[in-house]
Amino acid sequence: MNKVVNLLVAIQSVLLTTLPDVICAQDAPPDGYVTRREYEELKAQMLAMKKELDAIKKEREAAAPKEDRVENRAVADVPKQVTPEAPPQVPLPAVQPEGLLGTTKFLLAGWADGMFEARNGQVSTFSASFNPIFLWELTSKLLFDSRLEIEPSGGGTNVNLVNAQISYLLNDYIALGAGEFFSPSNVFVERFEPQWINKLPDRPLAVYHGILPNISIGAQARGGFPIGRTRVDYAFYVSNGPVLNTFDPRRAGTLDFNSYTDNNDNKAVGGRVGFLPVPGVEVGYGFETSKPGFQGTSFSRVQALVQTVDLEVTRDSDLLKGRVNLFAQYAWSRVDHAVYDPDGSLGFGPLAFTSKHDGGYAEIAYRPTKLDNDFLRNLEMIFRWDHLSRDPSGLGDPEETRWTLGLNYWLSPSTVLKAAYEWDQPNAEPNRSALLIQMAMGF
Repeated sequence: MNKVVNLLVAIQSVLLTTLPDVICAQDAPPDGYVTRREYEELKAQMLAMKKELDAIKKEREAAAPKEDRVENRAVADVPKQVTPEAPPQVPLPAVQPEGLLGTTKFLLAGWADGMFEARNGQVSTFSASFNPIFLWELTSKLLFDSRLEIEPSGGGTNVNLVNAQISYLLNDYIALGAGEFFSPSNVFVERFEPQWINKLPDRPLAVYHGILPNISIGAQARGGFPIGRTRVDYAFYVSNGPVLNTFDPRRAGTLDFNSYTDNNDNKAVGGRVGFLPVPGVEVGYGFETSKPGFQGTSFSRVQALVQTVDLEVTRDSDLLKGRVNLFAQYAWSRVDHAVYDPDGSLGFGPLAFTSKHDGGYAEIAYRPTKLDNDFLRNLEMIFRWDHLSRDPSGLGDPEETRWTLGLNYWLSPSTVLKAAYEWDQPNAEPNRSALLIQMAMGF
């Protein structure tokens, strides 16, 4: 394009230079001069070339960058001073203030599972459940979380509200919550209960058998803070207390944590403190104290204390070519001395004793995550021991110990196929060993 323009400019200059001479010769004889007709033809050609040159200039200016057009205008108009244009400003996104209703950041998570259980002495059966978890961020500090448990039952479907809690992030070290929440002293329920996280198809003894609370309704404060290279996390709560069982001879002296309304003005107080000395290792201590007896009865001053210790270890081992997980928790429950069925009207008293229960579990899992074979890398082996004992002075089952061996295959990071066999021989009861197969998916 530049070469064509330069050529046209040169031709135009030559024509403009020779044009006066040509004009002067328009009536002269033909010796050494052009005729009138030749002049008119040459003039027409010149005007056409000039018109074409102007068109080419316009096209070039239209296609050139804005800075080039400014520069061309400056050359054409020397007296004018052209100020270079400022670089374009990129507009910044406007910060929207949080309105009265906050934001609408919402997330649906949860899990689903299907299970087959063949337990000795019982009819084998399939079961399924769906557990959606609803998470809502109202503002950057105000949060809400809730979980439903949906499962078939008989000819219908059971829908249970598992938890529903409003939380306020006070600062980097304290979060306040109110509602229905997982009891911090029960580490398994709070951290490992989802079936795609729980490494075995069923849940361990003790944490679901009246020793530890599962769900609490009340208020809590929790958080964590560093101490040098270590870290401490904590959770303390006030909630409706458990109910002391006094009417059933096989359950006398035990605590019922499934009654979510309190039976007296006294409230349960509990919490847990965890210590992380090195990454991947945590030890914890939890407790709950309450007065579980009905108000206005002889049990109203009976005191109950639950204590628990827990351990969690996660290690990647080059020697073992994989990852090792160790989880353990043990709990003790004690209810003060009391006389059950004091007048004998229930048919098993008077029966006086101090109720004591203890139980827990230890679980180790190994997955060869560092092997080159994809099939072997997705396998995981699990072994669990769990135990539940009761003081022989009570009328409940005195002791139960189980051993469970499991093998998992991970179809994806949150989808697992589990198979386990459980040896279960309670004292003075028939064998309850079981084959368990489960598929679970988290989302």
